[in-house]
Amino acid sequence: MEGAQSANVTIADPERGAMRFGLRAKFIVTVLLILTVTMAANTWYFVHTSTQRQEQQLRERGHALGRLISLISPQAIIAFDYLQLNDYTREVSAQPDVVYGVIVTPKGIPISTYIRGADAATRHQAQAARPDDLVETLRRLGGEADLLSLDFPIVHNDVELGRFLVGLSRGSLHKEIHRQLVTQLLLLAAVVLFLGAAIYTVFRFNVLQPIQKLITASRVVARGEYAVVDVDSTDEFGMLARAFNAMASEVKHKQERLQRQANFDSLTGLPNRMMAFERIGLEVQRAKRQGERFALMFIDLDNFKDVNDSLGHPAGDRLLVDIGARLKDCMRACDTVARLGGDEFLVVVPTFSDEAEIERIAARIAKAVSEPQLLCGRKVVAKCSIGVAIYPDNGESVEALMANADNAMYQAKAVHSGSAMFFTEEMNTRLRERVLLEQGLDAAVEQGQLTLFFQPVHQTRCGRLKGAEVLLRWRHPERGFISPADFVPVAEASGQIVQIGDWVLEQACRCWSAWRSAGIDPGSLAINISSVQFKRNISERLGRLMAAYGIPPHALELELTERVLLEDHKQVAEEFTKLRALGVRLALDDFGTGYSSLSYLKYFRFDLLKIDRSFVAGLPDSLDDASVVKAILAMAAGLDLEVVAEGVETHTQLQFLSAQACDYAQGYLIAKPMDEMSYGKYLQELNAGGAEGAISRLMGGVAARDAISF
Repeated sequence: MEGAQSANVTIADPERGAMRFGLRAKFIVTVLLILTVTMAANTWYFVHTSTQRQEQQLRERGHALGRLISLISPQAIIAFDYLQLNDYTREVSAQPDVVYGVIVTPKGIPISTYIRGADAATRHQAQAARPDDLVETLRRLGGEADLLSLDFPIVHNDVELGRFLVGLSRGSLHKEIHRQLVTQLLLLAAVVLFLGAAIYTVFRFNVLQPIQKLITASRVVARGEYAVVDVDSTDEFGMLARAFNAMASEVKHKQERLQRQANFDSLTGLPNRMMAFERIGLEVQRAKRQGERFALMFIDLDNFKDVNDSLGHPAGDRLLVDIGARLKDCMRACDTVARLGGDEFLVVVPTFSDEAEIERIAARIAKAVSEPQLLCGRKVVAKCSIGVAIYPDNGESVEALMANADNAMYQAKAVHSGSAMFFTEEMNTRLRERVLLEQGLDAAVEQGQLTLFFQPVHQTRCGRLKGAEVLLRWRHPERGFISPADFVPVAEASGQIVQIGDWVLEQACRCWSAWRSAGIDPGSLAINISSVQFKRNISERLGRLMAAYGIPPHALELELTERVLLEDHKQVAEEFTKLRALGVRLALDDFGTGYSSLSYLKYFRFDLLKIDRSFVAGLPDSLDDASVVKAILAMAAGLDLEVVAEGVETHTQLQFLSAQACDYAQGYLIAKPMDEMSYGKYLQELNAGGAEGAISRLMGGVAARDAISF
């Protein structure tokens, strides 16, 4: 990827703090919560078990005191030695945590009582109670949380002498529990903080930092740069980092491929249309800023379709690759060579001294393109047409420069194949004229502006009428007659020729049927068929018209040019077969003007050849023209083909053709094109005058200098 860079991840991230806070906070809270709950549960368990243990110890101590009093007090009770009993209760109550000690009779009457003064509340309630209520009061005090009340029977010889009531305070127990609880909480806080800090430190260096590197690297990759994450561990994060590096490397390669596909032609490796436009835009900015000029050269190969059709598309692709390499080799390093698509190339020349230098560059390009190349065992010589537009003379925007260079290229192609032409405003005028013609053709058929003319074709020896060639004319309401040479190419380029061609076929059939119905023999009608129309199942359309108007097959003759035959040979052969099945005659028009006419006679069977007027014009004085015409006539005789000579305008031309056994002649010497009504009268005159009259008209007709071009 152009502009992609490999970089270690050290880039500061503005969102790093927010991300770290969120992840770290969640981790810290989670760890602290787990530790706190765990330690709290442990502390609760410890305090709970410690409390139970101390409670048990307190009870055991109380039981020990109670059993002791139960053992030593029976003798004093029997002897009514209350002083001794008081000593016993005093000694017991003097023990730690003992609040009171009371010996009562079986009926609950106190006989020895000692209450510690330290517990004022207990002492007050006990002292305020009546003797007979003292036991009940002590029992009620035993129900309080801070006082543990125990009751032990005093028995002698299985006779209950009384009971010993002892009350133990839980105050010291609570203090101990509180002390232990504070200690445990402090220990809990210390452990939680220590473990939290330790775990966080490990988490930060072993988890957060690798994740942060991956996040930063991901953002770098998202910006179109290649980021490498340093791998210094073999754990899961090391595996993840290596997987990320592999993924980033693959992304880099894919981005490079995508950028190349987006900006470079996959066949030739040259910049494509998108990159070419971008570079032209940069040149426009540079030239505008520095007040300089630059040239744009639009290059189109001539007859490239012939290579694809005759040698196949792989051969055409190899030719394009080779031409792209030639163009790049013959240009400077600062120049841009691009392929726009198909057989179109573009060259941007950023600096030049004058137009003469551009002409030299164009000549160098034409020479490089025309170097012979061996394709499929055949030597192929390609030619190109070049259109030149100069900034800012011919446009100040990319679109204007491209349009004007393209226009100049088409003008060069129309003038002479393999030439170069600079853009001029006159070209724009012709382009606007073309657009107006195209727009006017939309209404020409509907408004009846199109009409048919007929130019007779006669035999050269006897002058007998063969028929007529059907010619299309456009009578514009404002511009008068417009030449077919002007509007037919426009109709073919826009596709309007299909509708116009169908109209010509139908009108020709209608005219033939009308003349025949009037008792006139119109002979055959020769109708020109465009390549666009031929591909639209013309045999099917023609069959319907012949059936509708009752046209016999021999009455129609279709004239095809080489351009029709340049299309897919398989499709052309299938259409030829269908036309042959209809019985119509087929003629090869403008024979001799194309380089491959002879090959077409090999692949396709025609009934008739038409010698182009360019060969007839020099007869009989031009030896070259005479030789070519003789060769065509000899070849046609060998192939059993009839021949029509076009453009016969002098008696000497007609006499030469007749002497060379040319079958038919057509031209202003014989008759100029006529509209439907005039041709009908012409047919009536021929039918009335007979063959002799026709020969007389033919041989003594209007001289070429008196003929009027139509």
